[in-house]
Amino acid sequence: MADIELKGVDQILDKLSRMGSNITRLENKALKNAAEPVLEDAKTTNAFNDRSGRLRKGLKISGVKKKEGVKYILIGVDKSDNSKIFYGKFLEFGTSKISARPFLQPAYEKNREEIQKTIAETLKEGLK
Repeated sequence: MADIELKGVDQILDKLSRMGSNITRLENKALKNAAEPVLEDAKTTNAFNDRSGRLRKGLKISGVKKKEGVKYILIGVDKSDNSKIFYGKFLEFGTSKISARPFLQPAYEKNREEIQKTIAETLKEGLK
């Protein structure tokens, strides 16, 4: 078995504990920043014919949520707009009558590396 020695961890943990609630805001900011390119790509897709523009305008980034200790955000239709643009889910996943024309999943896949990079950069910047 190999021994691994990490240097500087105590300093990082010290700094994080001193930051207190600021770390929560920093994490939330990192998640929001990382979601922006996904949202923009989803809005500019040609996967759907959005003549009214309602679906594009209705796509939003949710607030930060937490489940079982894991923070996350959602990108999609805001619940308050859901009754007007409910058809977005049919385009994304398809139905028995129409094939799927996904726009959210491809936007996520396209930006996967950018998401990780943005989160890392935002956290590094905030920890300086």
